[in-house]
Formats: sequence, C-alpha cells, structure tokens
Amino acid sequence: MVRSLAIEMEIQTKMKKFKFNGLLVITALVYLFLFLPVIVVILMSFHPDPIVSFPIPRFTLKWYKIFWEDYALIQSLKNSFVLGICSAVVSGIIGTLAAIGFVRSQFKGKQIFGAIILSPMILSGIITGIALLSFINYLNFPKSFPLQVVGHALLTFPYVFLVVQTQLYGLDRSIEEASMNLGANELETFFYITLPNILPSVIAGMLFGFTISIDEFVATQCWVTPSTETMPIKIFSMLRYEVTPKVNVLGTIIVLVTITLPLVAEKLIARKINVKLSREKKNK
Repeated sequence: MVRSLAIEMEIQTKMKKFKFNGLLVITALVYLFLFLPVIVVILMSFHPDPIVSFPIPRFTLKWYKIFWEDYALIQSLKNSFVLGICSAVVSGIIGTLAAIGFVRSQFKGKQIFGAIILSPMILSGIITGIALLSFINYLNFPKSFPLQVVGHALLTFPYVFLVVQTQLYGLDRSIEEASMNLGANELETFFYITLPNILPSVIAGMLFGFTISIDEFVATQCWVTPSTETMPIKIFSMLRYEVTPKVNVLGTIIVLVTITLPLVAEKLIARKINVKLSREKKNK
C-alpha cells in the first residue's frame, strides 16, 4: 500500500512538472510569435542588399549611413522626438495637476470625471483625431505643430494621471499636514514635500506618454502637415511607393525607443516602491 501511494505521488509530481513545462513552451511560442517580426526588422536593417534575403550574407551599417544622409527621414525623426518631448511635458503637467485634484478633493460626479479623463485611452484614436480636427476647423485654426502637441498631450496625459494617482494614494498625507503646521502654505508644501515624493511617478508617466506619442499613427494622420510628418507617418508613406532597408532602420529606431523608455519608467516606479518599503521597515 505504501509503495502504491509512493508511485501515485510520483505520477502526480511528473504530471505537475509536465503541465508547468507545457505552459512554459506555450508562453515561449506566444512571445516568439509576437516578437519575431520585430527581430526580423532589426536584422534586416543590417542587410547589405536592397532586396533582403535569408540567410544574411554579412552585416553592414550601410543603410544606417544612407538613413542619416536622408534629410526627409531625419526631419521626420526630429519631428517625432520634438513632438514626443513637448507632448510629454504638457501631459506631465496636466496629468499631475489632474491627479492631485482628483485624489485630494471630494465632489459629486468624481467617478464620472475620472472616466472622462481616461476616455482617450478607451476611444479609438481616429475618433479622437477627427473630433479635435473638427473642433479646430470650427475655430478656424489651421493645422500646425502646436495642434499636434495638443492632440498627443490629449492622448497621453491619462497615463500620467494613472501613474501619479496611484502614487498619491500611497503618499502619507501626514507629512503634508506637518509641513503646513510648521508654517508652509499649500504651494510651498507642494513644491518641497509633495512633488519630490511623486516626482519618479511623474517622470515615469511622462516616459510612457513619450513612448505613446512616438508610436502614434492613427490620430496623427488627422493633424499632420507635410512639414510636420512623424516617423510612423513617414514609414507608411514610404511603404506605399517603395520598400527599402531605410524603412527597417527607421523601424529599428522606433522599436529601441519604445522598448527602452517603458523599461526605464518601470525601474523608476520599482525604485520608488523599494524606497518606500525600506522606510516602512525602518519605522517598524
């Protein structure tokens, strides 16, 4: 009887191990399916020939050199980065102020207000793009770079709002009250107490916003002009007429930016959480 129980336990252990390994294999296949096209784009940017083929005969930086000599591509890259930085700053300011007002205030319709703030994340980009374009046309304002900044800030500030809101809910309100009890007004308390504590979250939210702005294509089509083309718009227009390895170079740059910045944002948030946990342990 003891031997049969041992055999049964061994079978159950092997079954659990098999299920675990099967889950790992399925997960690996899913990630491979998602990231294989990205890996191919990166590899093809180093291909020496205009018409790509496998296996790659040798790796070269020729197309990167040609890319940096193409004024139109460099201009689209510059437009994307300037637009991303401007929209990240605007969304950082608006998102932070909205989060502070939302967390620190109690008013009727608070949940509805929160849903309205997050609506750009839920609505399709084309709806947001057409809505803002219609509003601008109604005011007789022309398409311009500031319009793109406003549009991208509208799309990205909910991410700042969410990240900062989470940080504010975890912030000990007593340190703000202690600051005001010692004679500081609300503005001084914000700049010397609140802002330093939530700054990593603000930066993380802005990095997320910058990443969203760099990748944005659908809504940007409604606001773009020939002189303010961004990288996604430029790639789309190039693919309509020709496919050259320069497209792979541009795609590689976008991939590297969109992967690196969220990782940096995640590190900032994790660092803030670790510091908070270590302080709580010391206080105990």
